[in-house]
Amino acid sequence: MSDKPNMPYTQSVIHEVQRQSDMIPLLGTHKNNQDITVKGVNLSSGTVVYGQIWSIMNNDSVFEENHKFNPSRYLQADGKMLNKALLERTIPFSIGKRNCVGEGLALLYVVHFYWKVSKYPKGPFPLPLIGNIHQFPPDHVQLYFDEMSKIYGPCFTVWIPYPAIVLNDYEHVKEAFVTQGDTFTYRAHRSPETLLPVHDHTGILASDGDHWRLQRRTSLKILRDFGLGRNLMEEQVVRSVQEMMVQIENITDKNKVDMFWPIQLCVGNVINETLFGFHYKYEDSEKFKTFVRIVDKHLRHLQGTMPLLVSAFPWLRHLPIIGDIGYHNIKNNISSYQTFIEEEVTTQVKQYDGVSEPENFVHAYMQQMKQTGNPGLDIKNLCASVLDFWLAGMETTSNSLRWHLAYMMKYPEIQDKVRKEIFEVVGTSRLPSMSDKPNMPYTQAVIHEVQRCSNMLPFLGSHQCVEETSIKGKHVPAGTLVFAQIWSVMKNDPVFKDASEFNPDRYLQSDGKTFDKAVLEKTIPFSIGKRNCVGEGLARMELFLIFSALIQKYEFVPTSNIDLSPDWGVVMTSKPYTCQLLPQY
Repeated sequence: MSDKPNMPYTQSVIHEVQRQSDMIPLLGTHKNNQDITVKGVNLSSGTVVYGQIWSIMNNDSVFEENHKFNPSRYLQADGKMLNKALLERTIPFSIGKRNCVGEGLALLYVVHFYWKVSKYPKGPFPLPLIGNIHQFPPDHVQLYFDEMSKIYGPCFTVWIPYPAIVLNDYEHVKEAFVTQGDTFTYRAHRSPETLLPVHDHTGILASDGDHWRLQRRTSLKILRDFGLGRNLMEEQVVRSVQEMMVQIENITDKNKVDMFWPIQLCVGNVINETLFGFHYKYEDSEKFKTFVRIVDKHLRHLQGTMPLLVSAFPWLRHLPIIGDIGYHNIKNNISSYQTFIEEEVTTQVKQYDGVSEPENFVHAYMQQMKQTGNPGLDIKNLCASVLDFWLAGMETTSNSLRWHLAYMMKYPEIQDKVRKEIFEVVGTSRLPSMSDKPNMPYTQAVIHEVQRCSNMLPFLGSHQCVEETSIKGKHVPAGTLVFAQIWSVMKNDPVFKDASEFNPDRYLQSDGKTFDKAVLEKTIPFSIGKRNCVGEGLARMELFLIFSALIQKYEFVPTSNIDLSPDWGVVMTSKPYTCQLLPQY
């Protein structure tokens, strides 16, 4: 506080923030205990009186252009002396005998708050207590952050109401998650993650440190044992594709087909067979569909004003309406799909004798529990890891495939070019295989471009730096939450010329066969660094095999105009559509 007299501009900023934010519009109620006159107005004894300081600090003529945020208004011409006339009318703590008893403490908090703000990369101006929450749009946070990056650069801070650094270009993301990967491998472990945890510090997505390394290492070993990256996993995907093609073939009226459930069940069966060792039949899949609907509802409920407010101020969950929409409904959804997964895991646990060769992920995890005796491998972490794979491996891949078909219908000439390549390399007597992939560069380029343009996951999972560091010269205090907005990376990086256009050729060099590594490097839908998607290999295999099989067999024709604008949410989904299926052989 001894520095305060020598910091007139900082004081001016604090006064102007208090005037503009005007957080308490009405002073506490007062009541006169005798008949009085206030500026010629008679007030009888016992009259309740309010002082609306909102009007004073917004409308008083002493505040010229009062709608503008201008701290300099509080300083005289020398920039050092404070303007007493303005200070007199700036009364956020009230005036008189009933003024705020904690005014000094409040001012100390405000000074400390802005001192803390100065330690972080510059961003939109935050207010005490609420940070930048009042500036957040409920449904388009990605666009808001993108606009902020144009003002403050690719690394800036928002307060929610605690500080969070947002990274908006590839160089900053790579510096944090690759170059300094060990520093940024931890999760936030604070609201909203701790407020609505799918599982608490267990599994792969929510854990960190040595425990995360154990879960990731064990899971990858199991997946490799089951053929990830080899023919065994490919055969599993192909079986699901064959079942899907039979189901589509059995659709009587192919003039108006909704591809949602055929794709969803095909992708779901791949992950379901890996985790639990069985497929859902198309004619008996109601339990699966119920699970999908719950997850879809959950992802949609996470967006909006109420969840944003509860995430910023957890005590709001105890209030009616706000608490119901922003907390309890979401928590009920989480409980529902947790129960679904736990029931399936319990069934497989009971069936496995601990000695036989594992038939699925659950069996293999139990075998690791027995063989290693590691206390970090237990049923709780098994359920959490299975749920992580289910959510990450099913919803994103199926949604991506629906985006693929939407883009192919919007750009039929590109769909025809993909089919031509498939016919030249594969023919029509068999389904495409992973061995065909190196010979199908255009199909691969289309998949990359759909992932870039659909940009389904605007934010990578939250990270936390475990020690004080800097990113490209920007100071990052220890414990700071960090978001990487890949939405901006894949929309704005100069390597993507005419980025708003759908152009698969951008990934290929002039020979039409060799990939442009500079463009590929910055296409990061699965993240980069030590916490990149553990299921990336399986997801890429599914996208290639399922997409190419569908385009090989059918021409997809829209039954109405295709709208490529997303339905905004935690996962940006394609708008619902139907299509006409024209068999190609």
